[in-house]
Amino acid sequence: MTNWGRLAVFDLETTGIDVESARIVSACVAVLEPDGSLVERWDWLADPGIEIPEGASAVHGITTERAQALGRPAREVVAEITQALRVLFGLGMPLVVYNAPYDLSLLDRECRRHSLVPLRLVSPVIDPLVLDKAMDKYRKGKRTLEVTADRYGVSLDDAHDAGADAIAAGRVAQSLVRAYPDELDIPATDLHGRQEVWFAEQSASFADYIRNVKGDMSFVADDSWPLRANPNSLNAVDTQPIPAPAPRLSRKVPYLDFETGVLELPGGLPMLPGLALEESVAPTAGTAETVAPPQRHSTLRVAAGIITDTAGRTLLVRKRGTSAFMQAGGKIEAGESALQALTRELQEELGFQVDLDATEYIGSFRAEAANEPDTIIRAEVFALTTDRAMVPGQEIEQMLWIDTDEPVGIELAPLTRDTILPLWVSRRSALF
Repeated sequence: MTNWGRLAVFDLETTGIDVESARIVSACVAVLEPDGSLVERWDWLADPGIEIPEGASAVHGITTERAQALGRPAREVVAEITQALRVLFGLGMPLVVYNAPYDLSLLDRECRRHSLVPLRLVSPVIDPLVLDKAMDKYRKGKRTLEVTADRYGVSLDDAHDAGADAIAAGRVAQSLVRAYPDELDIPATDLHGRQEVWFAEQSASFADYIRNVKGDMSFVADDSWPLRANPNSLNAVDTQPIPAPAPRLSRKVPYLDFETGVLELPGGLPMLPGLALEESVAPTAGTAETVAPPQRHSTLRVAAGIITDTAGRTLLVRKRGTSAFMQAGGKIEAGESALQALTRELQEELGFQVDLDATEYIGSFRAEAANEPDTIIRAEVFALTTDRAMVPGQEIEQMLWIDTDEPVGIELAPLTRDTILPLWVSRRSALF
């Protein structure tokens, strides 16, 4: 047990690296127990309103087409993320953000872009990148989240997914405090102040390197932490309180009262009626120990195919011993690419030979697994149109061709129901 208690964690996936112009594509806010187990998480997918560059899509797997088909309006997403963080800060919960000036500054600029009130109280923040540089100052090599997570023994199997990155960053912070308790195991508000000093020192050192080694004598480092100064004086319209969003199937948003800032989390944090956001109500060790920690989810990587016939129907399959219909495909084995896995699975399941030239990669998607408990599916999804016959193999109990994204009388896997079929409908309108 550390001085920090429960941690909130936060990460964004975006359209670019410039906080002044990049837009939010996906986001995750989560809460971790002191042992690193997950209390709750909330995920968002946004339509940023601009094209997502191919380079950005290659990093996080979210294409413009996917964001437009499945993402929610950017203003709604930005408002909900900001209010979720506002409430967590109001509860006195430390917020872990890896390279905090990027994510927090970008969120600030998005608020101003959409005439929303940005976060006023941005403390206490814990930035594992700043901590690692301060504690292991002379280590050579990259300090990306993947590299740092590996160094501190934290699993990160799904890098550049906002949820996986946010949770891994929180666990890296917890590993750091265990490795350097004398320097880091202090109240989070005190640690916040130390990080301001460390970041300024790190920025000055980097500026010296650029000027003296690279020869750019005009270089000036930004030493603002955890939020970069806003170069543009944009007026923010006070639109608070933000109305609570309507329920959306499989779209997790924080369960909180957007007028009072009352938050409810599973796993031991009770409702706090009438809580003022300025009041610090950090969970205690006793609160955290009232229930058993939730079980961690594992991630299963699969390849799946949106197979459409010449009549515009799409194929669903139900595997033996299961009840839910889904796209054909299966697990990506060690050493396989996603396309190799899809080719193998479709041959085994349906006797179907994939035409690689006619197969299009759509993107990377995630959802709760239909058949494996406590498992998240990360699916690499491909699309193809064919007039070839399908012959179900031994693994397939039933095949079904459908022409609607809301078939009656059958159970659908969460990924199929909430993500792939809506995407198929949006694509079909352009093809047929």
